[in-house]
Amino acid sequence: MTYAIVSCGKCKRQRMIDRSATSSKCPYCSTSAEHKGLAVIFEDKDQNVVRDVLTGMHPFDVPEKKRSKIDHDPLSTLIYKYEHASDLEEKMELLSKGLTKIYDTFTIADVEKIDEKNAEKMLKAMSERGYVHEVKYGRYRA
Repeated sequence: MTYAIVSCGKCKRQRMIDRSATSSKCPYCSTSAEHKGLAVIFEDKDQNVVRDVLTGMHPFDVPEKKRSKIDHDPLSTLIYKYEHASDLEEKMELLSKGLTKIYDTFTIADVEKIDEKNAEKMLKAMSERGYVHEVKYGRYRA
């Protein structure tokens, strides 16, 4: 048996055929055609080789996922995650890593943007537990 890549006479798209058959139907436009009249682009005895060549001619591209129309800023995302975190350890980890990612080094004022009431307590607890360290006076990093 021999396999080939041919162009459809009607829609001009490439497809694979079995040369032992006399005719076939195009999977794209449903036109029946005799193999004698089709232009052969590539031919081989191994079906896998022909399939690989056809795939290489038209690589499969995964469509890009549609993004939401609103790009959320990292701070509002961090605030949302912080407010919905269940335990204190998770909140401290989110806060330390998130603020470091956003600001590189952050201050008490940055923590207050997220949790006004407990900013000082959170910063002290994060420092005591090793989530953050002071790199300069009043500036912290995870």
